[in-house]
Amino acid sequence: MSYKNMKHLLRVIAIVWVAGLLTACVKEPVAPTPTQTTEQNGDEVTAVQSAYSPSAAQKPRSMACADGKVYVTCGYPPALLRIDTAEGRIDRMLKFNTVYDLEGIAAANGKLFVASSWTTDESGTVVYDNRVFVIDLATFSLVKVVTVGADPQRVKAVDATHVVVTCGYGGDVPATSYLIDATTYSATDLGLAITAMDVSDGEVYGYSGGYTAAASFFRFNPLTNSRETILAGCGISNPYSINTIDGKIYVTTDGHYSAAGDVVCFDSTGTQQWLTEAGMLPSKVAALGDGTAYVLDEGNWGANEASIDRIDMGSGAIVKNVFSTANGRGLGDVAQDLVVYGTKAYITVSFSNTVEILNTRDNTSRQIAL
Repeated sequence: MSYKNMKHLLRVIAIVWVAGLLTACVKEPVAPTPTQTTEQNGDEVTAVQSAYSPSAAQKPRSMACADGKVYVTCGYPPALLRIDTAEGRIDRMLKFNTVYDLEGIAAANGKLFVASSWTTDESGTVVYDNRVFVIDLATFSLVKVVTVGADPQRVKAVDATHVVVTCGYGGDVPATSYLIDATTYSATDLGLAITAMDVSDGEVYGYSGGYTAAASFFRFNPLTNSRETILAGCGISNPYSINTIDGKIYVTTDGHYSAAGDVVCFDSTGTQQWLTEAGMLPSKVAALGDGTAYVLDEGNWGANEASIDRIDMGSGAIVKNVFSTANGRGLGDVAQDLVVYGTKAYITVSFSNTVEILNTRDNTSRQIAL
């Protein structure tokens, strides 16, 4: 499913969910006094910290790791979940007061930066949002709201004190990106359209285009605003993600939603090292520290075809569907994100409302059902 179609589907779900809120009363767990902050335009945003209860937050999306915890953004209702990695359970939830579509997340300077893609106006109509919520890691509370471009989506830490946020996708919302200073909370429009990105040694590796126009790959330093073209002539017109690991660049491709995609490895000079077929819509390559990497195959919506492959980073040799083989069941419906923390990998499966915790040694998993 294309990003544009996915956003449309999520908006439809949000409209149904908002209508349900108007006719149903949901019993909430006892919570401390809300922490509030006020935007420049006067809108008040409130987040309530509480214990997690089943179904209190669903549709898990993106993740970030910090200080022995894994943080998960959820869309319905909008909430941020905190997973204790030692115990493998959700130990806290930060729930927002109104409808926000929480997307990307990154940690910098003792804070979490969480993008809100869209919200609702006073009439309940779904509209694009332009906010990044800042969460203090020590207190797990909302401390600031930063205004960026419309439809913020992906968030990556550049270094200890800066994050980059991609906004829009080039359709009815112009695509651009912002640099946020994690100490002053100032946001600077970089004027660069970024469809997908990864960060290595303070530089953004990304591409623009790839949906209806040819993809253009680049390496970009957001602190100096210097940019150079990479992977020129690589011949990839339909990239789906980009990852940088140990000086190499891994680009995944989509199969136009009807065939498996590929993983293509390039060295630092842009020379192709290998190409291998993965699963349906491979969306991330994550190193495991033993010369192999997980490939997260997102899968088409409604098809329950999300999967995980394990690939040799040197040769490109791949073992497909290692999750199903090790666990005797499928991964689920639309895998959104994968992060590796220590000897475990965490996977969000959005439409199955689950978080999987994999032992990277043998691919076995423990599931958290939301």
